[in-house]
Amino acid sequence: METMTNMPLMLSIDETAERWHITRHYARQLALSGTVKAVRIGKRKILINQQSVEEYFNSSYLTNEKPQHSGGSIQPVPLNI
Repeated sequence: METMTNMPLMLSIDETAERWHITRHYARQLALSGTVKAVRIGKRKILINQQSVEEYFNSSYLTNEKPQHSGGSIQPVPLNI
């Protein structure tokens, strides 16, 4: 009998939210957007790969740099009062 030692840890939306201290909505959006690996089980159940979530958070960081705007996109207009 083959063991499942290589099986990824998959958790529900609620379990993911609790484990990573994020909202259920945010956990669901990470899965539905494809930002993290996830599978749908049936019509409603979504399981999220926890290694994928860990990699996402480990590669994310805040920066003080202002985002660069490309031509043709909507840009904020500075307000001088």
